[in-house]
Amino acid sequence: MNDDISPRLTAMRDALVSEVSTASGHPAGRRRRPTRGAVVAVIAAFVFGGALTGGLTAAALPGSDPDAAIETALGTTARYMVADVNHGAVLGAPTFRTAHGDTTLTLTHRPSGADRVVVAWACIDGGEPTVEVDGTAAVGTRCGAREDPDEPATGWGLAAVDASGDATVSVSAGDGDRYAVWASWARAPRIAAASAQQDAETADGVVTLDEYRTAFNRLVACQAQAGQPMGDVPLSWYDGRLWNHLGHGTGPWYEYSIPGTDVDVFDTQCYPREFSEVDSIWQGEHPMPEDPPASPAG
Repeated sequence: MNDDISPRLTAMRDALVSEVSTASGHPAGRRRRPTRGAVVAVIAAFVFGGALTGGLTAAALPGSDPDAAIETALGTTARYMVADVNHGAVLGAPTFRTAHGDTTLTLTHRPSGADRVVVAWACIDGGEPTVEVDGTAAVGTRCGAREDPDEPATGWGLAAVDASGDATVSVSAGDGDRYAVWASWARAPRIAAASAQQDAETADGVVTLDEYRTAFNRLVACQAQAGQPMGDVPLSWYDGRLWNHLGHGTGPWYEYSIPGTDVDVFDTQCYPREFSEVDSIWQGEHPMPEDPPASPAG
């Protein structure tokens, strides 16, 4: 696992999971671990650009100045995605601008530790802009379709930058396209490298059930040592739309919960160090059925 990428899911997915969990009565803390494809998608979103789109109603935000309200909303989005979702940090004083057509923002006075630029924007009128950081497009960052044409839609991204010097955010749009853009220095999270044991378990590209069990036990031990115990988690099988712990059906998998808060140890330390690659290979070898019940039977 790359040492500066968090395997945490995007905020959009978290929000959807929370909404579905609330509506269905299932606790939001229970999460199926992401497949390799999901982790890769999050990595791409975190390195090259975001995965958050949606409506932004300036009139509903604090303050009477619509531009100030949009600035506040974009800053909140960027800080939430960088800090709360991916465990990095937004650094220094941000820059904000509303504009038509093409514009450029230059970030100077790089804070110590800054290795990224985070940018968020709102599509206010007309088409959406193209955003680049130091000449590299923020891939995948789009404002998206608007349900209400009077509500700006938003996008965000985070891009790696050179180790020193200023950074430039370039926005290209038509002369009639009005948008707002917010940018700031940031620091990527520090992600633990895979342990020697996990490297050995994945060296041949195949994970046995014993290796899967052993790696998960290390994850549990790591969490317990950090003061965030996961409790007793049995292996679960799936048979006839029912879960069981008796070895019947397809599987097995570990289905477990982590707290909805204070997940930085799990995301940046225990999971990547002890289980992420083993888990990804195992899930690739043992794909879960589509739309199973939310949790195994007790």
